[in-house]
Formats: sequence, C-alpha cells, structure tokens
Amino acid sequence: MSGFEEKWRSAAPDYFENFADGRYDERAYLWFIYPKAEIHEFDDGAALVFGRAGGDGIEFAFRHDHPGIWAYYPIEAEWRAVAPDIGTFEQEWLSGRLTV
Repeated sequence: MSGFEEKWRSAAPDYFENFADGRYDERAYLWFIYPKAEIHEFDDGAALVFGRAGGDGIEFAFRHDHPGIWAYYPIEAEWRAVAPDIGTFEQEWLSGRLTV
C-alpha cells in the first residue's frame, strides 16, 4: 500500500476496496469516478479528489473529519455534501438524481 493510499484509506475505504478501477458514464462520456491512478489531493491536502462532474471544474472528494461524499465548486470556493457514501453516490449519479 502506498503512503498516499495509507493516508486516505480510513476516510475512503469503500473507494479503495470497490471503486479503485473507476466508473465511466457512457452517456456523459466521463469518468465520474477516477481510476486509482488519477485520484489526487487538493493542494492543501485536506481532500482526496476521486471524480468530477464534467462542468465548471466541479470535483468530487472525500474529506477528513467530514463523512460522506462532497462536491467542490471552485467558482464559489464552496463544499457541498452530495451523498452519504460512494455506493449511494454512484447510484444517484447513474440514475440522474444527483445534480450539481
């Protein structure tokens, strides 16, 4: 296990166990959940970015000490909770119920 994964495993265990291959949305032509090789930390190290919405620079992330899945809106410099876990996030995204 890399130091990067070790740092984030407690905040994102389901990602590393079940989603590390990423998820591609064929309708949107978009990796809304990145493969493990493409995840990255925010510059300040406070969040692990694991996907994107495809518009306006919106990214999806895990945050230490903030449970669930978060969307970061760079235009507003704002965090918004979008799902309680990554499994629900995937279901909501693919059903079209998740809007950003």
